[in-house]
Amino acid sequence: MTKYEMWTHGVDVQIEYPDRSVGISGDRRAQPRRSGWGTLVYQMGGTTNWFHFGIPTPAIMANQQVFLDSIRLRAEINENAQIDVVHIRHDNRKISTHEVNLTDGSTDETFYQVPKQMLLQGIALCIHIRFIPGEKLGMVIFQGAGASFSVE
Repeated sequence: MTKYEMWTHGVDVQIEYPDRSVGISGDRRAQPRRSGWGTLVYQMGGTTNWFHFGIPTPAIMANQQVFLDSIRLRAEINENAQIDVVHIRHDNRKISTHEVNLTDGSTDETFYQVPKQMLLQGIALCIHIRFIPGEKLGMVIFQGAGASFSVE
């Protein structure tokens, strides 16, 4: 069995509700900061948002079908933000849901898709974040997302 990994950089994350992003001082409707290290987002407590990565997805390699094995997320998140749900989508269908509690630190989390999914369309990693009220704004830095594929 041959394995492949493909990644997308954190600058490529898409924000579902960009009008909920704020500046570091709490200014309304600030754009996220994109840089060589990824995308930095601040958001007010008591709000939520979805963040989406389109993962480069091979459907056929070496004339063989490709299967999704796992998806990985790399991010930094402060104590006023919590990644609570992760969806893996294949084309327009949700194929996997993971309830998690990722907050206050670095995350390099792998999500395994069971049963193994044969790929015919693109894969997306969708991350739901709950921003918690407090003295500080909720903050996340998306560094990248990737997937592991196998050819059988």
